[in-house]
Amino acid sequence: MTTAQPQPRRKRFIPKYDVEGVYKVIIGEETQIQIEMVVGTHINAQYPWKMVSKAKIMETIEVGGELSEFFPIKEHIEAYTQEFLLMGYIVDESNDLDEFYVCCTTEARDHCKQQSDRFIKRQEKKLEKAVQKKPRPWKGLGSEAEIKELIPVNTRPLMEVEIRAKFPIQNQTNKFRVRDTNSVRDGYIELTPYRQKFNNVFRRRVDCASQAAPAMCERAAQTELRYPQNMWTQSVTDALGDDTDAAAGGDASRGSPTKDVEAEVAGKSSDEDEEVAKEPPDEVALQTYRAAMKRMRRASYIKMINNFVGDKKTEMESIVELNTVMDMYCNDYPNLVAEKTADIYDSMAFEEYVCFTDVRAKDKYVSCAMFHPMWTGIVAIAYSDGSPRVMKTLSSRPDPIQRAVYGLNPVLIWSHIDSLIPKLYLECPREVKVLSFCPFDENILVGGCINGQIVLWDITHKLENVEKIEVLSEKREKYRIAMNAHMGWMKTVQDNAVVQATALSNLMTSHYGPVTTINWLSPNFIVTPTGKMTVMQDKKKSLMFFTGSEDGVILIWNLSVENVTLFEGKKVKKSKRVLRRPSGLLVDVSPFKVLDRNLQPCYKILLGIAGQPQTLPLQSFGMNPPLIKYIYTPRNTGTGRKYFTCEIVPQNESEINTILYCGSQHGELARITWEGHEFNTGEVVNSEYCDIKYNCHIHDGVVTCTQKNPFINKITLTVGGKIFAIWCDQLTNRPLIWKKRPCRLTDAAWSLYKPSLLFIATSEGDLETWDLLLRSDKPISVQTLSGHMLTGVTLHTLPLAKNIIGVSDANGSFRMFLNPPIFMIENPMYLGRMETMIIRELKVMRSFIAWQDDWMKNNPQILLEMKRKEGELLALKEEEKKRLRELEEKRLEEEAEARRLQKMKVIGPEERWQMIIQKLIERTIAVKKRINRAELIEHEKPLRELEAQRLEKERRMLEIMKNQKTIFNDTVAILFPEAIKKKEKVKKSLLSDDKGALKKEYLEDYEYLKNGAFAMVRDHRYRISFSWEATLSEGIERRVALNAYEDFIKMHKLRLEEGDLTSLAPSKQGGSLHQIEETTEETSESDENLMK
Repeated sequence: MTTAQPQPRRKRFIPKYDVEGVYKVIIGEETQIQIEMVVGTHINAQYPWKMVSKAKIMETIEVGGELSEFFPIKEHIEAYTQEFLLMGYIVDESNDLDEFYVCCTTEARDHCKQQSDRFIKRQEKKLEKAVQKKPRPWKGLGSEAEIKELIPVNTRPLMEVEIRAKFPIQNQTNKFRVRDTNSVRDGYIELTPYRQKFNNVFRRRVDCASQAAPAMCERAAQTELRYPQNMWTQSVTDALGDDTDAAAGGDASRGSPTKDVEAEVAGKSSDEDEEVAKEPPDEVALQTYRAAMKRMRRASYIKMINNFVGDKKTEMESIVELNTVMDMYCNDYPNLVAEKTADIYDSMAFEEYVCFTDVRAKDKYVSCAMFHPMWTGIVAIAYSDGSPRVMKTLSSRPDPIQRAVYGLNPVLIWSHIDSLIPKLYLECPREVKVLSFCPFDENILVGGCINGQIVLWDITHKLENVEKIEVLSEKREKYRIAMNAHMGWMKTVQDNAVVQATALSNLMTSHYGPVTTINWLSPNFIVTPTGKMTVMQDKKKSLMFFTGSEDGVILIWNLSVENVTLFEGKKVKKSKRVLRRPSGLLVDVSPFKVLDRNLQPCYKILLGIAGQPQTLPLQSFGMNPPLIKYIYTPRNTGTGRKYFTCEIVPQNESEINTILYCGSQHGELARITWEGHEFNTGEVVNSEYCDIKYNCHIHDGVVTCTQKNPFINKITLTVGGKIFAIWCDQLTNRPLIWKKRPCRLTDAAWSLYKPSLLFIATSEGDLETWDLLLRSDKPISVQTLSGHMLTGVTLHTLPLAKNIIGVSDANGSFRMFLNPPIFMIENPMYLGRMETMIIRELKVMRSFIAWQDDWMKNNPQILLEMKRKEGELLALKEEEKKRLRELEEKRLEEEAEARRLQKMKVIGPEERWQMIIQKLIERTIAVKKRINRAELIEHEKPLRELEAQRLEKERRMLEIMKNQKTIFNDTVAILFPEAIKKKEKVKKSLLSDDKGALKKEYLEDYEYLKNGAFAMVRDHRYRISFSWEATLSEGIERRVALNAYEDFIKMHKLRLEEGDLTSLAPSKQGGSLHQIEETTEETSESDENLMK
């Protein structure tokens, strides 16, 4: 084998000064002092060259004469025309004399200076190489891709950052009302008037006996008059007294009416109990009444009455129906208030129900809030130090290690029954950023930590143990009180409200960044370790979920205990002392305990492109939710909650969907899919780069929400910055609908009752309600719920009479509001209308895209011009970047040079001694005069403030002087606006000023055009092709079509049959064609004559 030839050694650079015009001179110390060329003071071995004044050299020659060291080269020095000569010290340790180079020509001076600078630079470079080693090129062995992934690279342009300052915001006025703390559930303290007392007088009930009481009587009238009125009535029976049938014209054989009336009156007047006798009836009026009754009994009168009633039957029925439905003389307002039958769908305001706040969450944000999917009124809330929805402020960064060791990581479970104390406190070693209940297992709660780990809590029987009331006998209660009195010094170590974490994921295979979102996979499907999604067999159900993180990775986890994988080398120690645990210790042991520190993902999806280190910093992603039906199951627990059980809706392979919408922290939205591998890749966790279908940068902030529509899976909602958008699976590269709001949007949620309804939280503390079916340009309702930023919106998933919506704000509190009834209306027609609207919008967008593509193809020059302008703009930006980069490099070089020169300044022993003596004198004077340095600084504070004010005043004056031209122009614009008013541009007209000549010209053109038009019509006649046979056949077909609807044209046919047209129709039909032809010929002849 032939060995590689070594490279030739680089030649050593030796400066060459022996050229024409350079002379060597030996100079003594006195002459060196005279010409300021002293070795060790003005020059040294490192910088031996210096410019010396020619006048000083000539002065030494004149003073010394022939004894001067410069006398041999006097003629050359005098011939030199410049004021300064270049001289150089020859460093030679073997010689005791100081020998110098003298350049007596400009060419020799430039040559020596160039050689000296080159030698000095090489020496400095050699020294720098000796001190700082030059890095050699990296030899890649396959790990450079992993190193590049850890390097942050700025590939996107600068983002728009919104900075919000504190300013007074005028919120909605609060309306206070009086409430009794004893009559409400959440009452805590009562505010009473100050220095004012009220003496309440209570009315006492008085019981008294009564021998006789009036009987209760209830009467109802159909019509009640608002005001009493005097009305005339035809019947006068009440005024005249009772009458018999005979008096009214009835059967007269029953007795004399006069006697009966007199007997009745006498019988009534003999009553002992009646003290006041009735007045006798009016005989005249009675006779008149009886005569009228006889007339009414006649047959003719009865017939007339019957005819009248028959004619007015329809009107009477309508009047009776109207009187039955509506009472025109009744005041309905008191009844409306008493019965509370007002329309409940008029209001869109949310009513506050309860608020959750805990002292352990002070100065923290609600990072996530999640309602329980099977228990009503239960919500899990995680608190953290930061939130992606809150704008970061310039403050001191806390120590992360101290925060992880000593900080609290509260995860609390609250119940709507008790708003003061949480039911459970879930422990976690690190800060929790996101939570998610399992939608088909009521006891599993999963959380994502800030270090990338997954934490699992099993709350089986935990809530029941806290709410269970322990009943003790009197003796046991006394014994417990006595024991606790003597054991007060002990700390309680067992608390049922504290729940430890059941399992933590393996740190090595977890995320590298904070977990930002969790989504559950349908239990009908399973993802294999190779990434393939299949349907579960043998009616088994999976327990899998997806997690996303800021490291740009989506991990798929499986909580099935059967799939636990232990690392090699880890052995479980068996206790020899206790072979098996007692049964009492195994009651509350969770089956998921075996996953602790062993839980690892089964598949990994990388959000990036293979071969590139950049990944998508994931903040949220949306996928199809599981299809689950919840059924109400009553339980006698006495907690006031409703319990539901889940029924999983079966699914098949056609419903497998691997489409994910991923939102990043840079405002980018990407639609991705994955396929999986056909074989095992041999990694600890098999991974795959996702297939990015498209990505869009429409949002101007962090995409905090990505949620699928619960009714239509192909619709996805995203919220980021000031923009919210709705995407459709059938439309690529652009959203279906997007809107920009005046303030930042923090979170959003779809309604569970109406597919077109959604709720959006803003940074101004407002909750916006949008209904896309009603209007899509602005929200239908905006309500201010907080004076600070709203950080999240969560919906109660279970059906209630008055459902709940949860809202969290920047104060760390979580509040529940009752939904307005108008937002809880369910109608199957809403789904069809929403799908119709989506189809319409898709059609509009596709037609616009097709038109745009066609227009761009037909007008390629416009596209080229746009590209040219974009290229020019990019070139200008690149030049500006290059200029700024050069300025920054120049500044850094100047700073480095200044630091180098500062280091070169050597402080001699005399200067150092003087500095020590000066400090000693200052200290001695301060001790003798008893001067306190702190008090001296305090006394100097007003002087420093005055100096700062003076500098500020000077800065303002300089700023005013700098902007004096602008101030002058503004003042002129205010005082003399007409001076800067631009002159109006006179519009150019193509018409001449001589309107008379123009009119004459137009008239001449008119005559010419008229004659030409007549000639054109005469030479080219327009003849219409007309056929009577075709016209008649069309009329017959039209008549046949109309006869098919004979019921609708019945009256027209009757009118035709009654007329004389039927008899004349045959004769007219035979001669009508000939007559019409003659008429048309005559008409055509008359038209020809007219044209001639």
